[in-house]
Amino acid sequence: MKTQRSFANLFHPPRPRRRGAASLWLGPLILLLIENGAYALPIDFSDRVENALLCRSEWGTAFWEGYFNKSLSKPVRDWGDARWWTAQGARLGGVTATEVFINIGDDRVLMLGALISQPVEQVKQTVEKTLGTRFQPVQAADGVRYVNDSLSVLVGTTDGQTKWYCAKWNTGNKP
Repeated sequence: MKTQRSFANLFHPPRPRRRGAASLWLGPLILLLIENGAYALPIDFSDRVENALLCRSEWGTAFWEGYFNKSLSKPVRDWGDARWWTAQGARLGGVTATEVFINIGDDRVLMLGALISQPVEQVKQTVEKTLGTRFQPVQAADGVRYVNDSLSVLVGTTDGQTKWYCAKWNTGNKP
């Protein structure tokens, strides 16, 4: 099928569409974000989880399980009386969490925590500086733990990582 050309186009053929500079880098950037799961975290994810890790949250296990399932997708495993999710690179207190966890069942205690792939001393310094809190060393049977005034705990693992958690007894937490 022939297309008609206007008189003006006889001397000035139509220009090919130019792609904007943004399309050259925006497309790959979006793909990169989608591949890394960066799109999945809600904007308030870090604030909510940091507050829970600092034992300043009123929400119980049922809330956190639903929130993590919605924000992080399915849990990766149940291990050690806890349910674990991949943290999708969440920044918590200035450090990057690799996994987050909550206890299974909500009848006795809420335990919410994060696994961080850095040594405990390094995590302690960063969290203290970022969030303006202080952790004091406490000698436990299995080594030193660091506890702040709201009973948030940092503990080193045998493989050089850090668990940061809050555990509080159920005193009428919201479901």
